[in-house]
Amino acid sequence: MSLELKKRYDHIVYTLKHKIAFLQTEKQIRGKNTLRGYLHDLDKPFLYLALWLDMKEVQKIHRSHNKHHVKNNLIKTKDDLIDTIIDWECARITKPDKPLNAYQTLMKFYPEYQETFLPLIKELLPHQVPQNKPTKILKDKRELYFADHANIYSKSHFNSPHWFDKQR
Repeated sequence: MSLELKKRYDHIVYTLKHKIAFLQTEKQIRGKNTLRGYLHDLDKPFLYLALWLDMKEVQKIHRSHNKHHVKNNLIKTKDDLIDTIIDWECARITKPDKPLNAYQTLMKFYPEYQETFLPLIKELLPHQVPQNKPTKILKDKRELYFADHANIYSKSHFNSPHWFDKQR
């Protein structure tokens, strides 16, 4: 097997292990597995089989077309945000280079999205959020877009600290 094919095979195996970790974490957080969980990252093994695509291109395509990745312009629902949190949380199970939990991942790699994700992390994983430590909100805020009953809002609509409560 050529080195390139072996690398692709290893990525497929890794992705399948990540899917198992995602499903385990989803069950802990949501209390059940969902179709979303079963479909999570399902495109990646097929993209790795597309030998004409370079490995970096596979990652770029995946990140730009999947709502659980925050740095794309896709409209996101609350369930998409929960998928992102589950993805961050389970990364430490299969990625030795990413030992952080969801809260730590938010604060280290995506602090500009605190207003969006912190209320959900407090709701779903309250034990991860320090109680006495104020959070730092950066001025460099990136836009995330959300779908709510066919209406589209920018995250400025969700500036209220309890916007998730209002959505129920």
